Amino acid sequence: MQSINPKVMAAISAAIGAYLEEEAAAAMAMQQAEAAAPPFATVNLWAIAGRIEMMAQRRSWQMKMY
Repeated sequence: MQSINPKVMAAISAAIGAYLEEEAAAAMAMQQAEAAAPPFATVNLWAIAGRIEMMAQRRSWQMKMY
């Protein structure tokens, strides 16, 4: 069995270390992006209530309740 040249071993170790650092940085960036974004959209209850009221008035008008 042949022994591996120390320079080649150092180059392989450096490449693996750089790859792992890059992967860790990408994972950290992904976590920060997920944390910065709100998990859900905000809801404007006044807008929803207004829309419901407009729909009710239109339904009443269509039924000729006025």
